[in-house]
Amino acid sequence: MELKALLEGLHPLERKVIPFLKFESDVGLLVKKSGMQEVEVMRALQWLSNKEVIRLEVKESERMVLGKNAVLYLEKGLPEKRFLQVLEKPLSLNEIKQKGNLIDEEANVCIGLLKRKGCIVSSNGGSLTFERTNEGKRMLKDSFPEEVILKKIYNNESLSKDELKVVEELKRRKDFIKFETDKARSVFLTELGKQVVNMKLGDNVINAVTPELLRSGAWKDKKFRSYELQGQAPKVYPGKLHPLQETMNLARRIFMNMGFKEMEGPLVETAFWCMDSMWIPQDHPARDVQDTFLLPYEGKLPERLAKKVAEVHETGGDSGSKGYGYKWNEKLAKQLLLRTHTTATTFRYLGEKNVKYPAKYFYIGRIFRNEAIDATHLPEFHQSEGFVMDEGLTLRDLMGYIKEFYSQMGIHKIKFKPTYNPYTEPSMEAIGYNEQLGKWVELINSGIFRPESLEPYGIKVPVIAWGLGFERLAMMVHQQNNIRNMLGATADLTWLRNSKVVKRW
Repeated sequence: MELKALLEGLHPLERKVIPFLKFESDVGLLVKKSGMQEVEVMRALQWLSNKEVIRLEVKESERMVLGKNAVLYLEKGLPEKRFLQVLEKPLSLNEIKQKGNLIDEEANVCIGLLKRKGCIVSSNGGSLTFERTNEGKRMLKDSFPEEVILKKIYNNESLSKDELKVVEELKRRKDFIKFETDKARSVFLTELGKQVVNMKLGDNVINAVTPELLRSGAWKDKKFRSYELQGQAPKVYPGKLHPLQETMNLARRIFMNMGFKEMEGPLVETAFWCMDSMWIPQDHPARDVQDTFLLPYEGKLPERLAKKVAEVHETGGDSGSKGYGYKWNEKLAKQLLLRTHTTATTFRYLGEKNVKYPAKYFYIGRIFRNEAIDATHLPEFHQSEGFVMDEGLTLRDLMGYIKEFYSQMGIHKIKFKPTYNPYTEPSMEAIGYNEQLGKWVELINSGIFRPESLEPYGIKVPVIAWGLGFERLAMMVHQQNNIRNMLGATADLTWLRNSKVVKRW
């Protein structure tokens, strides 16, 4: 940078600190003599360092300081010293604690410490007593080396090698010796800096435009400070949507553009809406505590609908099926649980909203399953649910909706394969290729609702439906290989800060 341009672009803080750089190199003295706040001085020095006017050096040194207990014992005396001082004659432990003002913990430590040094002996002639030895008398007379060392540390005096060995023992005591790091910051002028400090900076520079300056016309005889556009600036992380929420908003837009309406439902459901209403049998493994988070409470059932659902479970009702052939248990259906899929909301709408065809609905909500955590599984995550009800719908229509949705999400490598669901027939999964994981992963479960699942609601037309794990979709959209980055406290904060906004429109 040219000297002239550098001088014209100096910040007021830099201008204020530069005159002192000619005489002082210690940052602490610069703060004191300039009358500026430390943060202002450091900011100015950092800017000058970026412009290669100065070179900043920081030297760290470690020093010992006394902890809370050590400071207390410097005033009251070390516990072992007080223990010995009261032993003018043999005393019991209770007498020693009372006279020496020692608590139980201190007294017990003193016994072991002083016995190890040969300063006391104990005898048990009916009751346990302690007596001071000649070594204990000598130690009292010559003063405790530990106490001398603590005083030296307090006064920041240097210690000998033998004294440092004693410090190692003192460090084992609770809150006795601590270490603090001192930073010595120094400033050194570069060749450019030596020129700058010897030049007259003057005050004929305008740093900020004010109404008064414009009204008076004083700006005409002065220069405006130039701005350093190449200088370093702190990185700012502005507020933005979480990548998962951003993906949800994108999916909502896509569904609505495809003519769907949005549903909503509760997190806590009865087993009736989450299982029975869909024609999931009451002995299905999904109802076990290994898979589902059950609550120790019961909910209410829609009586008329529950009777129809019970009939279909037991005999098949008018669905053309023989049902499951067991006695339907109302108590099991009333059990509350954290919903295991958003399909529960679909059947709530079929039962409570009396949906008529043609109809298209979708929903994005949180669900809960008792699963082990790994790169593609979480015990709580989000699911997107959708269904279309109309005459003449086939599996080909279902595949078309799924492919169109994922295509608009930017995912084109999709395959379909048959699967089994208790409440859909035919059923199929869609799998997509995850470039980051380098493998095909399950994206969506889907199918056409069975007559048994629709019979209680009086629905006679086909209903095609699907449910997809939303975090897995977000992983592919944001090119991530770990589902834990999409939801939960273990997400990589650096990635969340730097993640790019996905634009599909």
